[in-house]
Amino acid sequence: MTITDPDTIPATPIYTITVSSNGVAAVNGEEVTEPGLDANEARVRALAEVRIKAAFHGRPVRVLAKEADGAAWPLIVDVNGDVVTLDRPHPTPPAPAAVPAQAPPAAPSSPAAGEPVVTRAPEEAPQHPAAGTLARAVQQPAAPDAGRATAAVPPEWAAPLPPQYATAWAEVVEHERAGRLVEAIVAAAQVEAALAGAFGPLAPPTVNVMTVRATFTVRRVEETEEWAETTELLVQTAQRRREAGAPEDETQRVISNAHAAWVRLALEDAEGARETAESVLALLGDRPEHKRRVEAVFRLLEWGAAK
Repeated sequence: MTITDPDTIPATPIYTITVSSNGVAAVNGEEVTEPGLDANEARVRALAEVRIKAAFHGRPVRVLAKEADGAAWPLIVDVNGDVVTLDRPHPTPPAPAAVPAQAPPAAPSSPAAGEPVVTRAPEEAPQHPAAGTLARAVQQPAAPDAGRATAAVPPEWAAPLPPQYATAWAEVVEHERAGRLVEAIVAAAQVEAALAGAFGPLAPPTVNVMTVRATFTVRRVEETEEWAETTELLVQTAQRRREAGAPEDETQRVISNAHAAWVRLALEDAEGARETAESVLALLGDRPEHKRRVEAVFRLLEWGAAK
């Protein structure tokens, strides 16, 4: 979704960020940083948490950033990490209404692709102190788009699993639809291992299931905060897809998510991030669309070394 008109962004949810004088940032009252940070770093950490929430909504979200001196900034944080500062308050949310339950997506044979759109704040608008910083420093794994057409995908990559695995895959789908992602990940790993034994690790069915397992892992990483493990899985998945000749659009999505997870790892564990930076940079390569990501990797490596 492109933020060409802020009025198109739904009025809810509105996430409230507060930054105290001792460097503690909170989102909707929940502390997301420890004391001792400077105000700007605390803001970036809080906006990173909101960025995760935007990614799971699959669209930009509204934010009210409150400073220790009482100043308040109405913002929009988009799914690629850019921050737009509004020149007017957020609209009053509508009265609560019953919301129908959203049908869970069917587990795809290959998770969907699609890069979020980058937008910029109008130059004439006053800027929140963290506007632009988050986009340069933090990107969160994007939510999968289960509605992507697969017409352009080669038949061997779009084909369903062999029939002898239908029952096992149905168990994966049942767990995912019920929100049992841990069980879905375990079940997917078992199917993946069986396929690797029967067809090899580079066979399209094996690689597709590995990609689904990685997608499920991304969907719960906010809860687990296992950024190192998630980065490693995404890197391995992208490498496997490249080696197997899998469709490149989905491989690029996996690479983007690997970078995003690595960035969060770098903010939490600079030493651990240094150990995996080379493999992430190798995946990003010199593609123009990854230029900002490569630059972010080097900036965060320098920041970690200076800590």
